Amino acid sequence: MTQAPLDDRPRERLLAHGAASLRTAELLAILIRMGREGESALQAGDKIAGRYAQAMEQMADAGRGELRALSKAIGSTAYCQIMAGIELGRRIERATQEKHRQQPTRIRSSADALEFCRRRFGQLAAEAKQEHFSVVCLDTKHQVIDVHTISIGLLNQSLVAPREVFRPAIRDAASAVILSHNHPSGDPTPSREDLAVTRRLEEAAQLIGINVLDHIIVARHGCISLREYEGG
Repeated sequence: MTQAPLDDRPRERLLAHGAASLRTAELLAILIRMGREGESALQAGDKIAGRYAQAMEQMADAGRGELRALSKAIGSTAYCQIMAGIELGRRIERATQEKHRQQPTRIRSSADALEFCRRRFGQLAAEAKQEHFSVVCLDTKHQVIDVHTISIGLLNQSLVAPREVFRPAIRDAASAVILSHNHPSGDPTPSREDLAVTRRLEEAAQLIGINVLDHIIVARHGCISLREYEGG
C-alpha cells in the first residue's frame, strides 16, 4: 500500500518538524481529525483557513453553522475540538503576555535572539510566501522596545536600505537591534545575499552608534543565527 506524501500527513509533519512548521490549514486538519462525505480533514482545513485568512481572529467567534457551511467535515465533535484549541491558545497567549508585562524580554545572547524570533515570527515562517524583513529594537539593557517590519519581498540590498532599517531604531532611541527575515523555502541556510546585506547594515549601524547584535533567519525547518553561523 502506497503511503501518502509527508506534506499530506500533518500529524507526521508536526512530529518531525514541530507545530510551527505547519500551515494553518494543517493545524485545523489535526483538530478536525476525520473527513466526512468525500472531504478529507485537510481539505476542510484548507477551506476554513482560506475563509479566515485575512481576519483569523474572526474564526474564534464563528458558530457551528458557519463552519459547517464551509465544510461538511465539520460536525459537533470537530467544531468543539476547533473551539477548544482556539480557547487554549488564547489562554496561553494571555499567560505569556502577562509574564512579559511583569518581566520585559531581554536579549543576552544569540540563543535569546533565536528564541525571541522563533516565537515572534514562527507563524510567519510557516505560512508566508514572500520574505519579510524586520528589525527588533532594543534599549541599553537589551530589552525589547518594539518590532518593525521593514520590507516584504525578495531580500536584496535595494529593499533593505540602511536608512529604512534604522529609521525606526532611531525613532525608538534604540541602542541595539536584531535583524530578522524569513525564508519561504523552509531552509534557513543563509544565502550570499543574506550575508552581504548583513555586512552592509552592520557597517552602516556603526556610523550611527547602533549595535547589530545578530541577524536571525527563520524558516519552517529551523532558525539560524548569522552571528553563530559566521563564527562570532
